Amino acid sequence: MSLPFVIKAGTTARAKLLKDGFLPELFSAMLGASGGPKWFVLSGLDQWLAADFLPQTAPLKLLGSSVGGWRMAAHATANPVAAITRFRDFYHHLSYADGATPKHISDSSRAMVKTLLAENGAKHILQSRHQLHLVTAGCRGLLQSERKAPQMLGLGVAALGNMLSRKSLGAFFSRSIFHTGQYQPWLGTHDLPTEMVSLTEQNLPQALEATGAIPLVLEGVSVEGSRYPLHRDGGIIDYHFDLPINTDGLVLYPHFYDKAIPGWFDKSLKWRKASAAHYDKVVMIAPSPSLVAGLPYQKLSDRKDFENFDDKTRIQYWQQVIDAGNHLAESFASAVKNGQWQQALL
Repeated sequence: MSLPFVIKAGTTARAKLLKDGFLPELFSAMLGASGGPKWFVLSGLDQWLAADFLPQTAPLKLLGSSVGGWRMAAHATANPVAAITRFRDFYHHLSYADGATPKHISDSSRAMVKTLLAENGAKHILQSRHQLHLVTAGCRGLLQSERKAPQMLGLGVAALGNMLSRKSLGAFFSRSIFHTGQYQPWLGTHDLPTEMVSLTEQNLPQALEATGAIPLVLEGVSVEGSRYPLHRDGGIIDYHFDLPINTDGLVLYPHFYDKAIPGWFDKSLKWRKASAAHYDKVVMIAPSPSLVAGLPYQKLSDRKDFENFDDKTRIQYWQQVIDAGNHLAESFASAVKNGQWQQALL
């Protein structure tokens, strides 16, 4: 019987796992990628990690963009299982009226941030033993406009430039990393202009909203402490991450896929792949092809489901994805205990 998950590990990570086993103390960082509702297949795994696995690790560096940033923030709260559950349930039942404007959708995003954080959530994250890092895209030029035409033009030109080189994105966006605690360099960020900004109780909700602010869909967000007046979705720059990661331990990466796409504009560029060297210490856990094939419509839940299904159908479908994710989590937890996880190692 095939396992509902696969594990993909870099060279150093693979050797370490095979030598020592899948132990919490091996890990010193965790990543969360952009991907919107694709996250539902990982929600059960996030709950298990928060309840049983991560409490046994040393303090982790948590890095996330878009929905991955929200997940990492939940892991840094005082009660991460409760925060993940609140976030999942709110997102699962989210619905929009026909013709919803970016303002209406942004209002929902702010409500979701408030639900995730609950009372004193920002304060608890700032005091967490884990160090949170949220990625946003600080906007330049046309991308600072909230009008549709300039945004579309700016995105179009940025996409064309990105086809030639990811470095061209620096003309349109800056990578902004909002972090708790004292930042110690552990990420190689020389590929693009990057600013580091300390998180506070005031700007943490703003940064959370900003990291998921999809262009044209949601409004841009002003984040206190940044040199850029407006921020949009962090996945524009770091969709699944392609950065040198310098940590003592391994990097845990619960992901929707067993591969990484560097930036948002790279989704259709088959030749643009993340560097294997950047994933040397990364351990990626992803749903298996057989799990995905067994889902309704043979795909993960995604943002297009808002357009393709009525609310009742979509919410039922997303529940089936969540249920499949819970099965993935139960199977993974069992495999870690009995050593069967090695059968899923690619």
